[in-house]
Amino acid sequence: MAAAGTWLRRAAAAAAAAMPRIPCALPALPIAPPPAPVLEAPALALPARGAAMDLMAVPKKKVSKYKKGLRNGSKALKPVPVIVRCRCCGRVKLPHFYCCSGERGNPDSSSS
Repeated sequence: MAAAGTWLRRAAAAAAAAMPRIPCALPALPIAPPPAPVLEAPALALPARGAAMDLMAVPKKKVSKYKKGLRNGSKALKPVPVIVRCRCCGRVKLPHFYCCSGERGNPDSSSS
């Protein structure tokens, strides 16, 4: 293990000696002072008074398929309604609806 470390150091020294150094004549650049540390992250900052919070409602537990079915059961497709014939004029109508003529019962018989 020690031989491998020695060999690596020699190879690095030989590579550095083979490269000629180029003098740098650039002037020293002024270094800007480091920015002031941020005391509070902007995303975690509390809003000012009267401002709305950007929080969303999150469910505490998963809703089971049974509970979801109970809630959405009334939204299911309804069966096609039964069509019946009017007793007085014979036209088709929905049950529990008056006929288009508005008369009830047999028009021939008069009821008192």
